[in-house]
Amino acid sequence: MKEIDGLILKIDKRASKLKDLSNCGIAISRSNGNDQYYWVDRVTKKRKYAKNDEKEKLKKVAQRDYEMLVKNKLVHMRNEISEFIKHYDIEGVEKVYLRIADARKKLVTPIIEPKEMFVERWRNVSYEPMEYDESKGEFYSHSGIRVRSKSELIIANMLEREAVPYHYEYPIMLNGVGTVRPDFTCLNVRTGQEFIWEHFGMMDNIAYANKNISKINAYEQNGYYPGKNMIMTFETSQHAVSSYIIKTMIENYLI
Repeated sequence: MKEIDGLILKIDKRASKLKDLSNCGIAISRSNGNDQYYWVDRVTKKRKYAKNDEKEKLKKVAQRDYEMLVKNKLVHMRNEISEFIKHYDIEGVEKVYLRIADARKKLVTPIIEPKEMFVERWRNVSYEPMEYDESKGEFYSHSGIRVRSKSELIIANMLEREAVPYHYEYPIMLNGVGTVRPDFTCLNVRTGQEFIWEHFGMMDNIAYANKNISKINAYEQNGYYPGKNMIMTFETSQHAVSSYIIKTMIENYLI
């Protein structure tokens, strides 16, 4: 639809530049094996022979007429696609499964997994958590998830407030690196897309920064890109992470 709309807009813009020729049409005949071109007044229907020095004008009008034929085809296609979209109901396929009796559901594997089932299965995945350094304080989110810092606690609480499912430090494999544990692995319930979220909290520490630049490069080499399937936030000792930035990230990528 976007492609069709773009072509229609392009044609309309070009046609608007030829408004002074809106009454001009072209008629063609053959004479002694040669093409003869005539101007046709679309109002009076009168013909007038086109002179040799009017070839560029002929090209403009012929191009306009051709593009109007293309536009008619595009509009027809657009109407057919719009009509199809009215009847396209993939959610209706999911509902077929949801409507059958619970006892029968136990015997059936759905062709399309209903969103509620997918989200529930995603939430309930099991994995072994990492150990904590008990000397560095305890931070628990509103739902009782333990994290490692105040900044991660802010992120976790905001995710929970917006009902965004997440796993804390869920292990993933990176080629050339091995197992890594992003701070958060989040699910956009609406789209079904996963995002990993890394918070880099000591970027003014040279050793820490160098280590995590290498980590970011490894993520990108394995297909994780900021804004596509990865979220990154940063802070230093002088610049704490902004709650507004966290909220914006959640709204832009996870809701």
